[in-house]
Amino acid sequence: MKNFIFVVLLLLLATATQKVAAQDGGNSKGQQVHKIEIVNSNTLEVNEFYGPDVKVLRGDVQFYHDSASMFCDSAFYNSAQNTFRAFGNVHAYRLVDKADTVHLWGDSLDYDGKTRLARMRDNVVMTTDSMRLVTENVDYDMDKNVANYFDGGTTYSGEDTLESKLGYFYPKRNELVYNKDVVLHNQDYKMYSDTLTYNVKTHVSTFLGPTEVISDDNYLYSERGWYNHDKEECQLTKNSYLVSKEHRLSGDTIYYFRKESYGIGRSNVEIIDTAQNITLSANEARYYEIPEHSFLTDKALMTYRSKKDTLYLHADTIFTCTDTIFTNTDTTEFRLVRAYPHVKSYRNDIQTMCDSLVYNFHDSIISMYHTPVIWHKDNQITANLVRLYVIDDGVDMAELIGDAFVSQQVDSIPRYNQICGKDMVAYLDSNKITQVEVMKNAQSIYYTTEDSIVTGMNTVTAQDMDIFFEEGKIKRIWFYKNPKGALYPLEGLTKRQSFLNGFVWYGKHRPIVPDDIFQWGEVSESKITTESLQAEEEEKRRAEEEVSEYE
Repeated sequence: MKNFIFVVLLLLLATATQKVAAQDGGNSKGQQVHKIEIVNSNTLEVNEFYGPDVKVLRGDVQFYHDSASMFCDSAFYNSAQNTFRAFGNVHAYRLVDKADTVHLWGDSLDYDGKTRLARMRDNVVMTTDSMRLVTENVDYDMDKNVANYFDGGTTYSGEDTLESKLGYFYPKRNELVYNKDVVLHNQDYKMYSDTLTYNVKTHVSTFLGPTEVISDDNYLYSERGWYNHDKEECQLTKNSYLVSKEHRLSGDTIYYFRKESYGIGRSNVEIIDTAQNITLSANEARYYEIPEHSFLTDKALMTYRSKKDTLYLHADTIFTCTDTIFTNTDTTEFRLVRAYPHVKSYRNDIQTMCDSLVYNFHDSIISMYHTPVIWHKDNQITANLVRLYVIDDGVDMAELIGDAFVSQQVDSIPRYNQICGKDMVAYLDSNKITQVEVMKNAQSIYYTTEDSIVTGMNTVTAQDMDIFFEEGKIKRIWFYKNPKGALYPLEGLTKRQSFLNGFVWYGKHRPIVPDDIFQWGEVSESKITTESLQAEEEEKRRAEEEVSEYE
């Protein structure tokens, strides 16, 4: 009985001492230091063996200090140093704000009341209402309100599990900062980084170093950005790219939406199709994984590299997709490209212009619509619709459908060789025009030369016509069915005689170098027609009569 009374008196004395000295002293920062309060202990022992100021507490031990409550089976409490060491079923918690509390569990705890530093050791678990951290050692600086681990730890938050060698937790900000060998596990992907910040409330990761996101469907890389793991979307802003099957999307800024399986690229965007050896670039692009297709605008460019040459194609908008042909025995995937409007292309041997274009890689056919123009060496080719048939490394054949026209500037006057008909087929060998077949209503104007000097003009009409070329120049012409022709001297030639109906020259729009495909002037040229030439001659005649009357 006397021992029991003695223990009770000691507890009352210790508690009274804490309350009297609760605001005594200060720490190295000049902040007020409060004494650790002993809230409960089943037994209290004073033993000089442990030190003159050390009290041994056993059984349902509870301390309180500056909004933190701490529980354990036993503890050594040093009242002079304002510290304690706790053992067995150690639990500490602290109210961070009205909505959240930080809990710590472990096998042992060293707590310093002056610095408010808690060192939890062995089998440590730290929790809030939004996360659970498992590690071996945690130092919790309650003064700075930051906890850190340094022997590896695992965090569970929402559907995410994060691992790293080092970590810092900021309860007020609800943020964990991970360092060294960081891995984030999600059911759909894994994220690898060297430094990562993770918000346990919003489940948003931010990173400032090399980071990879790997899934069964694709691969993401960036050195700066954020990832929202609930919405499964991210923004990547440094050295970033997305790899999906045979495609690679890169750009100054990439937004990726995993649930919708598409990405947006902005500024210096590239989409590389490794299967077709195509590079698409623009300042704005949308890439969809399922079904695979892309939209590009703002300096949209398609670059197609073949063995011998490179095709550069520009339009206001470029759309590309993968299409599929199903047969009884096989499935074939192929690329389809649509470009519109203001389409221009450049290769060393051929240049084109039109308002819209479709490139079917399965049939290797390029279809050009709305005022299509092709330039090949000295030749300009136009029609209502043009189809180019691509074989191996170049154009093998061109179909010119409706109002087909081939023009060739002869001199600086300028004079033009001209061939027109309802439809034409042009044949090429090694990307050089060798023959043109004219079907129906064939007409031609051809200037004769001697020693490179133009001497006369030859006109022929026929049902059909074959023109043969050599090094881009007309070598000979064959006429079929009711050919009619005439040879005219240059003197006295009228404009009506010098041009076929429907002639128009687009020379100023021709791209001379690849960068010219981005230049699009207004196409204001009008076709020369019989009616327009008659009206021009009539106007000229009236003007001459007026001058004559005045004289």
